[in-house]
Amino acid sequence: MDKAILINELKRIFAALNQSDKRYSKAWLTDMDFGGLYRNGKYVLHLVAEHKLNGYKSEFSFLLDLLDEKLGKEKASYVYHIKLYDENEEVYIEKDAIILYNDEVSYNAA
Repeated sequence: MDKAILINELKRIFAALNQSDKRYSKAWLTDMDFGGLYRNGKYVLHLVAEHKLNGYKSEFSFLLDLLDEKLGKEKASYVYHIKLYDENEEVYIEKDAIILYNDEVSYNAA
């Protein structure tokens, strides 16, 4: 799987989703670390919700269905783990993260 294709498809998915229904203010990928010294091609998808998360189960179900529908099962399998953050939760985006979506004015102006 070409990493650039996966990144571009995820960017499109979250841009379209947030255009119709503002669900997430930030979305980014980091490499999944299994404790090895090599990259394994699996990623952690990080999402900051634009709304109060009342239950994570329904949000995870929504995301898994969305990824399967838009990417297909094979490409969706490269997203090994999903981390959800509440809208008011302080998050740190690692410097080597791959930004998929960020609605902060300062980010979009750059």
